[in-house]
Amino acid sequence: MNSRLRRWVERRPLLWMAGTALAAVLVVDGNELVGGILAFGLVGALTIARVGQVLVASLVVALAAGVLHDRSLRERERALEWIGVSGMREMEVLEVPNRRGMSGWSSPGRDCGNGVKVWLEGVGRSPEKGAVVQGRGEFRRPRPPENPGGFDRAEWLFRQDMALVFRYTGPVVVVAAAPSESRLGQRIKAGFRQAVTRGLEPTSREAMVIRAVVLGELPRDEILIEPFRLTGTLHVFAVSGLHVAMVGLLGWGLLRFLGVPHRAALIPILVLVFGYAWVTGMKPPAVRAAWMAAVVMGAFAFRRRPDAGNALGLAALLVLLGNADRVFSVGVQLSFGVVLAILVLHRAMARCWAWIRREEPYLPRSLYGPLRERWLQWRRWLADGLAVSSSAWLGSAPLTAGYFGIVTPISVVASLGLSLVVLPLLGLALLSAAGGWIPGWSERLNQGSGWLAKVGLRVAEGAAALPGAYFEIPRDRPADEFLCVFDLGRDGAACWSGKSGGVMIDGASGYRFESQVLPAMRRMGMRPNGVVATHPDGRHIGGLIEAVDAFPVQQALLPVSRALGSTYRDWLKVTEDRGVRRVIGQIGVRYPVGEGAELEVLRVPDPRDWHRLADERVMPVRLIWRGWKILFVADQGWSGEQELMAAGVDLKADVIVAGRHLHDNSLGDDFLAATGAKIIIAGHEEFPKSERIPDDWRRACEGRGIAVFHQGACGAVIVTATEQRLTAKAWLGGRVETLER
Repeated sequence: MNSRLRRWVERRPLLWMAGTALAAVLVVDGNELVGGILAFGLVGALTIARVGQVLVASLVVALAAGVLHDRSLRERERALEWIGVSGMREMEVLEVPNRRGMSGWSSPGRDCGNGVKVWLEGVGRSPEKGAVVQGRGEFRRPRPPENPGGFDRAEWLFRQDMALVFRYTGPVVVVAAAPSESRLGQRIKAGFRQAVTRGLEPTSREAMVIRAVVLGELPRDEILIEPFRLTGTLHVFAVSGLHVAMVGLLGWGLLRFLGVPHRAALIPILVLVFGYAWVTGMKPPAVRAAWMAAVVMGAFAFRRRPDAGNALGLAALLVLLGNADRVFSVGVQLSFGVVLAILVLHRAMARCWAWIRREEPYLPRSLYGPLRERWLQWRRWLADGLAVSSSAWLGSAPLTAGYFGIVTPISVVASLGLSLVVLPLLGLALLSAAGGWIPGWSERLNQGSGWLAKVGLRVAEGAAALPGAYFEIPRDRPADEFLCVFDLGRDGAACWSGKSGGVMIDGASGYRFESQVLPAMRRMGMRPNGVVATHPDGRHIGGLIEAVDAFPVQQALLPVSRALGSTYRDWLKVTEDRGVRRVIGQIGVRYPVGEGAELEVLRVPDPRDWHRLADERVMPVRLIWRGWKILFVADQGWSGEQELMAAGVDLKADVIVAGRHLHDNSLGDDFLAATGAKIIIAGHEEFPKSERIPDDWRRACEGRGIAVFHQGACGAVIVTATEQRLTAKAWLGGRVETLER
């Protein structure tokens, strides 16, 4: 036993060093129990194996990793002293800025004065990577996610070595241009990006798939992404070890075709692999895979037996000693977990699939004809591929279930099928970029890439449609029946979810639906079969366009059949194309939305007055649920409230969910008195000023005994109810208000 363990350690010393370094990082980061158990197990195993050199080296590496991580944590703690400090600051832009919203940009940056690394946010034209910009702004703490399932920006920035956001409050001036080599690099990368889709419509689904596969640019189209998510193949949209390995394989095949000797081909392949990692943005998974390839090829060059475990250990050491915070990211855990699972489980999985590659028992191999020989080779390739994909799925399944709430058995087969598409697509893309200077070259090759992208999309869609392809695991679901009012600023969206189905009341804008509403609904297992549009405002119905495809929507309740806004017209067309039953609301009619719940329309705007402002065409609806009444008034203003009261409509409600009218006051004293509401859930956004909740109005409501959930401070609000009790709980801050009968 000792000799076997000793041989295992001596073949993979870097993997053991990485394990002890990980234990030290966990202890320093505050995970003393897990880190201590891991350290005890590894040191004990090395002691039993009697490999003193590896043990000493592991302890030295662990000490170095722990010290470096501790220093990094202390630097971020010191950076917090700058919270609230404002003024004119010079910042170096460290990465190519991302577009933020309609006119903003954001990027990692470094303060030229204090050296603190921060997340920059500005407006206007985005600067180049490497430029130094100057402007007036303020250091702020990143805001936590306002909605369930939201992206935890604060945690992500912290793990990117940034504890602060510096938001420019005025114009930004470039005081030092980016270095010439940086600008040259950006031009090369931009040229590569243009070459791989030249000749295709830039906004087409084929172009988006090509950019996702080749460059790792995740499409903004959630409907396009969905089948890949449901089949566990979203990794093909990230430049990862799979892509780097395929690029290396393509280079190897080309050089062997040209007759280049094995050892002479190593350097060109390494240049190709690292060049691909650089041109796609030096993404951490690609860099790790490139270094792993370098270790394996180095062993081959020096006539040593290569070991994938040792290569994995080197990649892990580079992460732990370079930026240990990355080991806490989902991507890194999935990347290393999958590779480790393949190393550990591949042999067992190969035995499971051995029946596919079995030779015919009564026919000698020497009597095989060409077709039978090819059939055997294909079956062997299939068995090997299934062994790898099965091992990878077993390694990733616990992480995807825990982090994303989904288990995808179909990925064992789907990953293999998509690899047959990704490999030639990468090859065509590289050839397209290499010969882009030849007139018409890229255009012709990219037509083939576009066809492959279509095939890949159909493979994912077909696999996702198979029974048992995936299983979703709801998380953070507070009850079998609940209402979630999302915090979306001036946008609006809420969803009531029952035991089977539910109803979505407004859907926010398309961008906020994709980035905030959809992740929250997926996390909590909300699948509405009906939608309601309260008024034809793009910030309330843009997301409903995509909701029709994301959920099993069967019917839609509309305020009007005609409106000026193009978004509303687009939504009407989508519902017609998808066969969704559309109903124009009728005053006083109650529409069942689930067991013990129904919607009542209180007012319908004049269908002929379609030139009016969208906020003047609100259809207020009341959710009657377990005897409780929740009134949704959306962006209705004072004039709409007066119309309701003048018509003698019963306005009684326990809870009001409200936005802000663009030009008018909302929720006046008379209207609130007519409703008798005890809780108000009010949307808020700092800009424009009309979207802010007035402080004096809020104080007046609180003085009358009405609890106001200010969503600018409390985030989303979750409402649960029984026949005797209704509870509203803020997502941020933990505020809870309860009504009892």
